[in-house]
Amino acid sequence: MVVRGPLRARLQLAITLSVLLFGGLNILLVGRITYSALRAEQDRRLNFVVRLLAQRAAQPLLIDDDLAVQKLLEESRRLDPDLVAISVTGPSGDLIAMSKSETSNPSSPRREAIADILGGRLGQVHAGVEEASLRSTTGKVLSVIAMMVLGFLATGVVGAVLIARSITKPIEHLVTFASTFRLDRPLPELDVRSEDEIAQLAEHLESATRQLQQFHLAARAQERHLARVEHLATVGMLAAGVAHEINNPLAGIRTSVERLLRHTKDPRDAERYGSVLRDAIARIERAVKGTLTFARAAEVNLAPARLQDCLERALELAAPRLEEIRAILTQSVAADLPEVTADAAQITQVLLNLILNACDAITEGGRITITSSREENFAVVSVSDSGPGVAAEIREKIFSPFFTTKAPGKGTGLGLAVSRTALREMGGDLSLAAGNGEGACFEIRLPWAERTFDGANSPR
Repeated sequence: MVVRGPLRARLQLAITLSVLLFGGLNILLVGRITYSALRAEQDRRLNFVVRLLAQRAAQPLLIDDDLAVQKLLEESRRLDPDLVAISVTGPSGDLIAMSKSETSNPSSPRREAIADILGGRLGQVHAGVEEASLRSTTGKVLSVIAMMVLGFLATGVVGAVLIARSITKPIEHLVTFASTFRLDRPLPELDVRSEDEIAQLAEHLESATRQLQQFHLAARAQERHLARVEHLATVGMLAAGVAHEINNPLAGIRTSVERLLRHTKDPRDAERYGSVLRDAIARIERAVKGTLTFARAAEVNLAPARLQDCLERALELAAPRLEEIRAILTQSVAADLPEVTADAAQITQVLLNLILNACDAITEGGRITITSSREENFAVVSVSDSGPGVAAEIREKIFSPFFTTKAPGKGTGLGLAVSRTALREMGGDLSLAAGNGEGACFEIRLPWAERTFDGANSPR
């Protein structure tokens, strides 16, 4: 599963956007309400002013005192700055007096109110206000609200960070615990300091992982037990095979001894029969030695070991054979490969066995390649050759005891079986890689040593 964004960042973003959305809606709604309220108030004042002027202008008009009317208009406009134009017209519509603001904008939208003087018999009073003043007042109110929204936003962001941290920090601990948990490693520390459902989840998760580790250890113990049982069964098979291997040499020894006893006077016959005896005894020794080696394969001493050192010792032992067939050896085992948990002597023996098998598989001047790689919890060493490879029909049999593709007398068929048994007891394995059309490639897998792991369970 791909995480598209951290929970903390998404939570902070959600809270910030909520504050912005709420603030924007507040500005919009308060702006509309404020504008409507101010406009209604301005209309009431405007109507009140024209009615008041209509009453006060009646007396001067009755005595035709136009100068008094003009003075009244000027005073009224000065008292109310919102009034940009006041005028008095006669019954026929002719202009009697007018007061106009010098700063008024003719193109600006206006609203006007009209009041009759003595029912219209003396004329009318006209008064107007511009929308600009109303909008200016509304803008000031909105500016104050915007500043408040910015303050709320800053507070909201800080609150979002704190809230997101308090919620996501325990979850991050859970994620770290789950990602670093390994069945065969010590349980990571789970530090969740909260008193809510997340703390309960942490307790259940820790308990479940402990039980899972216990089940894993029990399963591994059961696997080792079954491996030993299988090993004992294989030893039984070995005993039958050894009996078969010893039978024929013993028959030869018996015949040779009988003939030597009958013909001891001829030294040539003694030499010929003595050669048969030596060969038969050597075959018996190889069979018995292979059986003992396989029977003791389960006895391994695990400790941190360097694969490079094991490989160097194996190559030293195999050097005469490599020189004999003039093999082209290529090795690229990483110098910084971490230590593995293994029996160094057994690993050296396994590598030597694989190298000698590769020598037997190739012709003179053939290639042997040794490489290393890393997997999640294992080191992998591959030994490949340029020989004919392993036929598909016998790939499943090559790890069986006494199965060999070598010529009679050149192998007991125990090397691969012994090697796989030893590696599995170490927690690793030996396998034959998928064929690529040329040669055979055997892969050794061994677990990293525990002390080569850091907190993230990755090898140093």
